[in-house]
Amino acid sequence: MHISELQATGFRNLKGTFPVSHPLAVLVGENNAGKSNVIDALRIFLEPEAGPRARLYLTPDDFAHDEVGIRTTETLELALVFRGLTAVERARMVTTLAPSLGPDVARLRMVATLDEAGKVRADFYGGDSNNSEVERWAKEAVTFVYLPPLRDAAADLRPGRDNRLVSLLSTLAPEGSGDRAAIEAIAKTANDDLGKVDSITEARSRIQQRLHDMVGGEAYSQLSSLAFADPRFERIVASIRALAGSTAPLELTENGLGYNNLLYMSVLLAALEKRSDAALRVLLVEEPEAHLHPQLQDLLVRYLESSGDTSTQVIVTSHSPNLASSASVERVTVMIKSPKTVESVGRTPADFGLNAKQLAHLRRFLDVTKASLLFAKGVILVEGVAEQLVLPLLADRVGHSLPESGVTVLNVGGVAFQPFLKLFGTDALPYRCAVISDGDPPESPSDDDEEPSTTPAGGSVETSDGEDSDAAGEEKAEEETQELSAVARNLLAWKGDAITIELADKTFEWDLALAGNWEPMLDALHPIKPRVSKRLRKELADSSDERRADKILAAVKDCKGRFAQELAEVISDRAVAFEVPAYIRRAIEFSASRPSKVSE
Repeated sequence: MHISELQATGFRNLKGTFPVSHPLAVLVGENNAGKSNVIDALRIFLEPEAGPRARLYLTPDDFAHDEVGIRTTETLELALVFRGLTAVERARMVTTLAPSLGPDVARLRMVATLDEAGKVRADFYGGDSNNSEVERWAKEAVTFVYLPPLRDAAADLRPGRDNRLVSLLSTLAPEGSGDRAAIEAIAKTANDDLGKVDSITEARSRIQQRLHDMVGGEAYSQLSSLAFADPRFERIVASIRALAGSTAPLELTENGLGYNNLLYMSVLLAALEKRSDAALRVLLVEEPEAHLHPQLQDLLVRYLESSGDTSTQVIVTSHSPNLASSASVERVTVMIKSPKTVESVGRTPADFGLNAKQLAHLRRFLDVTKASLLFAKGVILVEGVAEQLVLPLLADRVGHSLPESGVTVLNVGGVAFQPFLKLFGTDALPYRCAVISDGDPPESPSDDDEEPSTTPAGGSVETSDGEDSDAAGEEKAEEETQELSAVARNLLAWKGDAITIELADKTFEWDLALAGNWEPMLDALHPIKPRVSKRLRKELADSSDERRADKILAAVKDCKGRFAQELAEVISDRAVAFEVPAYIRRAIEFSASRPSKVSE
């Protein structure tokens, strides 16, 4: 059995259905998108493993408010849908079974009302009915443990009665077990042996004498002793401390914060695994990436995804593209704020109409850089590294700071835009997505820093008579124009309210030069190909804009990545005049604007 979705109406800013995958669900999104509200809804709904003290109760503040803080409802509803119930679990959850949703599905609802005195009343219902009360054992079938975002793992693992190790050891050595008796016997023997050591005996005698002298005789006398611990199991396990280290065990205060967090999660998962009275145990972790470097984040996600414990479900919130990209696409729920209200909805990329091939493509390409689209307010998709490097500076030139607008520029490494485009729209990610693509087919080699082996050490590509060797490339572009038209038509078919397609007349570099930027572009070319740059500056002084664009494109086609870096340096100098082509300006302005609505 596992939670498959949370349904919420009137609870804080949550509205609609929020998918939850098993065994791991990753909730991502920008700040204030509602990730923690999903976690809190589960904490209110489910039974805490740590007992009533760990329960989160509804308050008047949990009822939905509008943008100015005025309460908009006196009724809220939360519902959990459980799938994959076994025969035993169906018997236990009989009052919550929902045949309308499937044969092995249960539904648990909570309806809460707020009266005029500010008192909250919550009622629980099960299954398809609106009046079927839920048995206590059904509610207690699902329990949770919560790890807050600001946590002190070392403190939570220190010796004490509330130590998570106590719960684990108590479960592994239940009352009446041989292990429990053996532990108590070891402690008693250790205390007996300790009392035979001369220094311990002398210390105890001196303490006892001074205590006797302080209280003035026998009337107020007490006995003192020195021992390891009370030889009862509960006291023994409460005094056990966790140690960790890469070469030798260390006190947790001497260990790294990240490793302490991993140790703490390991203890919790081990304790949850051995619990036999709950049908499902849920571990709720906010920001598990805290203090973990990217490789450890990746390993943590891979472990949680591959866990074979079917009775434990882990639900995490994250701001980390590393963690989001490490999880399978199906595990990710994107939390989205409405652009016009305070409400939030949930979306899963796996539900955006992708076929198996497109979903596999998205899994491969949703790496740490591209996963940033899950946290963005707008996205610009580009073909290569040149556009990715230069676009933020061009946006500054037209008065739009992409970081301040929440816009991410993503390089898809070619023209395979379709798997990404399916992520955007009113019923998907309700962000504006702009595609900037070339009007001519992409040329080989790809946009990187490597030049062909025939390039001279100085970086200049010239024929023996000093002319640029670009004729073959220009002829090839002419031959491929018809092929590209089909690519362009396919892209343009995606154009709509959430997506715009902006095509260069030819290529990114060609259109930049055509806009009258040929001189600053030659400045950028100079560190790479000084002879070519110097010659073209003279040769193109009286040329047409088209010829200038042709010559500059031919000069940079084998070093586009390096050229983009130099061009970005030139454009960053605001004293240098630089004109932004209209199609790029339109893409920037579109992606920085907001859609009018988000569907539930």
